[in-house]
Amino acid sequence: MSARTAIVRHLLAPTFDQLRGTTTMKRLAHLEKSQWWSQEQFHDQQAQHLRNLIHHAYSHVPYYRRIMDERGLSDCDVTTVEDLRRLPPLTKDDIRAHSAQLLNTGLPREQLRAGKSGGTTGERLSFYSTRQERLTYAYARWALTLGWTGVQLGEPHVAFRQRSSGAAPGFLGRLSLHLQRLTTLDTMTVSEENLDAQVRVLQSIRPRTVFSYPSALTLIASYARSHSMECPYVPAVCLGGETMYGRQRDLLASTFGSMPFVRYGSNELHEVAAQCEAKDGLHILAEDFIVEVVDDNGLPLPSGQSGRLLITSLHNYGMPFIRYEPGDIGSLRDGSCTCGRTLPLMEARIWRTREYLVSPTGARVAAIDIDMAQLLPPDVVQWQLVQNGVTSFQLRIVPVSEMAASAWESVRGASAGLLSERLGARVNVEMNTVDHIEMNLSGKRLTFVSKVIDQTWERPAVQSSIPRPEAQEL
Repeated sequence: MSARTAIVRHLLAPTFDQLRGTTTMKRLAHLEKSQWWSQEQFHDQQAQHLRNLIHHAYSHVPYYRRIMDERGLSDCDVTTVEDLRRLPPLTKDDIRAHSAQLLNTGLPREQLRAGKSGGTTGERLSFYSTRQERLTYAYARWALTLGWTGVQLGEPHVAFRQRSSGAAPGFLGRLSLHLQRLTTLDTMTVSEENLDAQVRVLQSIRPRTVFSYPSALTLIASYARSHSMECPYVPAVCLGGETMYGRQRDLLASTFGSMPFVRYGSNELHEVAAQCEAKDGLHILAEDFIVEVVDDNGLPLPSGQSGRLLITSLHNYGMPFIRYEPGDIGSLRDGSCTCGRTLPLMEARIWRTREYLVSPTGARVAAIDIDMAQLLPPDVVQWQLVQNGVTSFQLRIVPVSEMAASAWESVRGASAGLLSERLGARVNVEMNTVDHIEMNLSGKRLTFVSKVIDQTWERPAVQSSIPRPEAQEL
């Protein structure tokens, strides 16, 4: 730890906590100790957090009071992960329909902070969290996992994020950015006409870590390489929000000189799990979250099997997310990490519930398991596969160099062959070269888009039986 980072950690950050009325550094110190706890200590602490949350939700959140009364449950009946299964998943549709009933009636509104989801699926979700959850618990998780990458508080870093539509940060917000030495760049500015400027920002700051979507940073790295622009060494490239493919990983590793770290989280939950220095699976930040993996009928799946993720946030009392379904697919992992931390593990392969190809028989094949990149020219880093119908696909490619028509036809034929093999039926692939892949609302360039899954996807059977009223504005 350098003199500067020591001053930030032990003097400036605690002073800032006092100014802001938070306890982030105290929470960070606790997490740095608890990550090495015994399993018994760890499970006891998590169980206590769960009991407190359920008691609070039953006492102060009309939505959960009604659901639990309907099922003949009291707050004393839900104290373990197994007990949680007596409650239904909380979907994004549920939050939209019952937003007012999900608010904690026992908290003053000034303690609540409004937020919006990224909008990956095309519609952004409005939600609330407490100031304590956002500024103490979430920041402490971020600082803990930053340390796992070998980077300390006070070292310069860059984050590509969605720009908030709210007001500009006030004095404390600007001071926080200064203490963190954080430069935030709007991910929506990572476009072909601005790539030169993005590379120059990285050259100027020489950050110790960069947070980004894989597609955005890969585009920057590809531009720098093709224009002979040298990128700085970045010891901690931290990626999340999208699936990272092998070609992207290799390009980023060769451009920035280090193998990327994978993280999992969302705007609603912030950081849920992250890789440590061993880069062997994701450590679930389980003092703050319970992560379940279930099948389409809501039944728990054993470790190693992929299913729908349900996440319980243990410290957001403002709008409790209990068994929240963010729309992601993942799997838990048995065993422990070689780093020695006792935090539970999940696999780093996580994808969206809508990132499936649908076969003529109705079977779903995960898009992540179909490696289209292997069929593309080595310098291509932007592509998108669109399923327009069960046997109709469009492959959109942003070419980097000239290729003969026969070569492109070879790619199209190979793509059709691979998809036909995986779907068990002959399919047609139309291939188009384009100038760019469009960004969605959250600034992501999706490698797979389905226009079929919306028509065939059936909601799981385990749902709340409470009639849904008209959506209410907060």
